[in-house]
Amino acid sequence: MSEAYRRMADAVLAVLVADGFEGVSVRKVAALAGVSIGAVQHHFPTKDAMLAAAMDRAAQRWRARLDEQLSAKMSPAEQLETLAVALVSADDRDISVAWLLRLARAAVHEDTAKRHRADWQTVEDLLVRAITAAAPGADARPAAKELLALLDGLACSVAVEPDRVSAEVAQRIARDHVRRLLGLVT
Repeated sequence: MSEAYRRMADAVLAVLVADGFEGVSVRKVAALAGVSIGAVQHHFPTKDAMLAAAMDRAAQRWRARLDEQLSAKMSPAEQLETLAVALVSADDRDISVAWLLRLARAAVHEDTAKRHRADWQTVEDLLVRAITAAAPGADARPAAKELLALLDGLACSVAVEPDRVSAEVAQRIARDHVRRLLGLVT
């Protein structure tokens, strides 16, 4: 990925978070990224292409932060708990807001919906592997679906209603659910 492309994708993400999907424009992205309008149009021929690039950058940021938090010295249970807390995205509101905007777009745009479903299937598969490692013999697929649904709701609440569900509350709920799932608490 070229530096210019990264700057443009970061600019799209910033505009999305500040102004929503409808507020994204080639002109705003070009100005924020310090590139020409033509450069933005070359890389992102549609608003949906801009949204996809912004989500890719958000996912890269999320994954890099998760990699920093995970340690080979952690038990599988600790790794699952860390993953669950990271999926709440409570420490990076931009990622949660971008995800919500893509989710809203996916409700009315099939290509975006396909991409969203594929990305979340990848996350569900990641949770299945983590649950299997932490609780061998568990019925990991249904547990992963349930956990992901809970974490999705928490991420939405933190992004939209932080006074009702703070980042700290969301993280506690995520940790408690993982501990109950693993039978560590009753």
